Amino acid sequence: MGRAPYTRLSSDHGKLSDSTANQRFECEEYFERQGWPWEESLYFTDNDLSASKYATKPRPDYLDLLTAIRTHLVDLILVTEVSRLFRNLADAVELLTLVRSTSLRWVETTGGARYDLTTVQGEHNLLEAVVGASRESGNTSDRVKRGKRANARAGYWPAGARPYGYQRVPVLDGNGKPEYGHYSLAPIPAEEAVVREIVARVLDGEGMSRIANDLNDRGIPTTKGKRWHRATIRQLLQASALKGMRSHLGTEYPAVWPAIISPEEWERLQLLLSDPVRRAGAALKGVRSYLLTGFAECGVCGADGKPCGAKIIGARTKAGAETTYRRRYRCEPKDNYWNRVGCGRLVRLADPVELVVSEAVLAAYEGEDLAALVAPDAPAELHELAETLAEDRRRLDQARTDTYRRKGDPLRLEQGQFLAIEAEIRDAMEAVKRRMSRLEQGKALAAMPVGMTLREAWDAADLGWRRTILSLVVAKVILYPGNPGRRLWPAADSPLLERAKALGGPWCFDPSKIDIQWKL
Repeated sequence: MGRAPYTRLSSDHGKLSDSTANQRFECEEYFERQGWPWEESLYFTDNDLSASKYATKPRPDYLDLLTAIRTHLVDLILVTEVSRLFRNLADAVELLTLVRSTSLRWVETTGGARYDLTTVQGEHNLLEAVVGASRESGNTSDRVKRGKRANARAGYWPAGARPYGYQRVPVLDGNGKPEYGHYSLAPIPAEEAVVREIVARVLDGEGMSRIANDLNDRGIPTTKGKRWHRATIRQLLQASALKGMRSHLGTEYPAVWPAIISPEEWERLQLLLSDPVRRAGAALKGVRSYLLTGFAECGVCGADGKPCGAKIIGARTKAGAETTYRRRYRCEPKDNYWNRVGCGRLVRLADPVELVVSEAVLAAYEGEDLAALVAPDAPAELHELAETLAEDRRRLDQARTDTYRRKGDPLRLEQGQFLAIEAEIRDAMEAVKRRMSRLEQGKALAAMPVGMTLREAWDAADLGWRRTILSLVVAKVILYPGNPGRRLWPAADSPLLERAKALGGPWCFDPSKIDIQWKL
C-alpha cells in the first residue's frame, strides 16, 4: 500500500500555523503507531501556500501528489487535518474523481478520522469536512477584509513597502507600547527635502526623465536603493500618502501621519500627470511634440575629431537666467538605463531649429511636382500614381486659368464649364489618392488635400504628417554648437520674421550650424 503524508504551511495575519516540521513529526508518529513503513519519496509538503479558494499561488507538491495518485502509487493520504489538504470543494471533487480510475481509497488524519472514498458515506463525510473548512476560510477572509477597512478608516499605514519620504513606525497605545498590527509613517528629513524638490520642479514644468537623471547623477537612491526612472517619479507623485491620506480600494481616509505636500499641490500634480501632453512622444501614448526626434544627431566633435553622432532628444529645460522651461534639443549623455549614449555637450532651442528645417523642406519642394517627394526605391506603382496626381493638378490649374481668358477667346471656360471640369478632375484625383493610400509610402502623400500646395498642407497638417513628409526627403539633421553672440535671426527684413514671432522669436541663433542631409 502506498501511503502519502501531506503537510502544508499557510500564513494568516502574520501568525504562522503549525510548522511543516511539526506536522511531519505527527505524521511520523502516526506511521510508527500503525506499524507502517515511511517512504520518503511519497512525502509531499508545501510551504507558506494557502489552500483556500482565495489563494492565487499553485501548490507544487500537491500537484506532484496528484501525479503520484494518477500513476497508482498512492492508496492513502495522511494529513494532520482535512484543511491541510484542501479548503474548497473544487479540489475535493477533483480528488474524488481520481478514486474511480486509480488506487486511491482513503484520506486519513493523524487524529484518527478516516474517510473511505469508495463509499457514499465516506465521500459525504469528506465533503462535509471540506465545506466546514471552506466556511472557516471564508470567515477568515471576511475578518481580514474588515480588519483592513478598519485600519484604513483609522488612518493607519498597511504592512508593506514604505513610500519615499517616510519611514514606517509602530503606533503606540496610551502606555507607550506598540499596538499590534498598527503602523504610522514618520517623515525622513533628507527624503522629505527631495520630495519637495521633485514636486516643485514638476509643477514648474520640468520633465520627469530629466529630474530622474539629475537625482541619479547626485547619487540619490530610491527607497529600494535603485536608480530613479520616469515611472518611479510618477509613482511617487501619485501616492496619496504625500498629502496625509490613507487610500483603500479607491477611498481615501485622513491618515495619522503628517503630510509632506498640501492637498492643493497634490491635486495640481494629478492634473499635470494626467495631461496627454506629458506623454507626447511615448510609443502608443500620444502624438510627438518635437518635429526632429529620430532625425536630429549631435555634431559635437570629440578629442578624436569624430562627431558624437548620438540621436538628440527633445526636452523642456531652463538656461541661464530663464524663469520658464523652453523646448530644446539635447544630447543626453546617458539613457534611462544609465548606458552611455552621447556626449551631453549640445543644447539647441527647438523652435528656431524646427523653423529652419521646415523652411528648407518647403523651399526645396513646394514648387516641385508631388512625384518629386517619392523616394527612388519606392514601388513603380507609387511613382506612376504620383505622376498622375501631379498631371491632374496641372490640369486643374490650367482650367482655373482658362476661366480668366478674355471673352471671345475660344479657350475661355465659362463658370458652368469650369465647375463641371473641376468636379471631374477632383473625382479622378480622389480615386488616385485612394489607390496611393494603400501603399505604405504613399499614405502621407495621399493625405494632402486636393489642390493644396505642400506649404499649405504643411501648415494645416499635424506633427505626425509633417514627420512622415520629412522621412520621405530627409536622411538626418546634424546639429552643431551655436555661438551666435547677439545676432538675431531672422533678420528684420526676412520673410520668416512673422512666423518666428508666432513661435516666440526672433532668437540669438545661427542657422548655419544646422546641416540637412537629403535623401533625394
